[in-house]
Amino acid sequence: MNVELQERADIEQAMIARIGRGDLIESLDDLTPRYRTALEQTLTIAAQSEITVLTWAYTAYDKCPDIGAKIAVSSSIQDEVGHAHQQGALLERFGISMRAKTFEDSPYSFKTLMIMEFPVKNYIEFVVAQALLDRAGLYTTKDIELHCSFAPYRRALRKINFEEAFHVKHGTHWTKYYWNQSEATRKAVQDAVDWLFPHGVLWFGVPDALKRRKDQLTYQIRKWSNDDMRRMWLKSACNLAEEIGFKVPAHFCAETNEYVIDHPLPMLLDPEAMTWSWRQASWEEMVAQLKSGGPMRPSAYERIQREEWGDALWS
Repeated sequence: MNVELQERADIEQAMIARIGRGDLIESLDDLTPRYRTALEQTLTIAAQSEITVLTWAYTAYDKCPDIGAKIAVSSSIQDEVGHAHQQGALLERFGISMRAKTFEDSPYSFKTLMIMEFPVKNYIEFVVAQALLDRAGLYTTKDIELHCSFAPYRRALRKINFEEAFHVKHGTHWTKYYWNQSEATRKAVQDAVDWLFPHGVLWFGVPDALKRRKDQLTYQIRKWSNDDMRRMWLKSACNLAEEIGFKVPAHFCAETNEYVIDHPLPMLLDPEAMTWSWRQASWEEMVAQLKSGGPMRPSAYERIQREEWGDALWS
């Protein structure tokens, strides 16, 4: 290793040691190149994925049963766009324009979860998604608030997590309500769970053993690994299922004292039928499908870039 490379390695190791002592980084000037790159990547994906909640939740608005439900969907959209703004403001401190990424970059460049590119079938699916998927999202954002070594990012997540926790409570309340309202609404809840639960399992990405970019953990942008968060979410989602009564493809294993997923992991879905294959797939196949996205790619993002929301959304 030449002198210059050794100096760079020493700088990165010094930063890792500093973080290991519990120091919080306040200034961008203190970031090392690798730390800065990992932080930029994290913020870019986080901010951009928050924007896509607008395009997803919008599809529930005209399916709402009453004005209260419309207000709930509208409020959720407003919260999520605010989350994008807060994380985008941090991103702009790195010289990256959130406006350019939203309105000027190719609509194919948006990075988000595949479920965000499938239209919501009905309002019951929307509240079940809040109960299950906002619950998953809360683990990823709570990790940053509690553990991120970049202090400004921690602070930005306080308001975000307050609102995300409310979304989970709202979704849980109405999932329970619809489960007990009638046979028809109970079936709609179970149908939504059948579709959404595997998306919750996939929310946290590939297993730790297959994760390539590990600098998030190295520089403690996050502390919980993909598998850590998946286990925490699975326990919470299964406890919710037991509390309300709906069925999930998972069970508690007394030998390991953990909840275990009963469906193949990973498995592919049929984008047109919006159903899961229930056949074992490879992670290479799963990642390819995740990258290909759902039926709302790229039309939903093109609509954002044309700024076509307004009256068409709130009618």
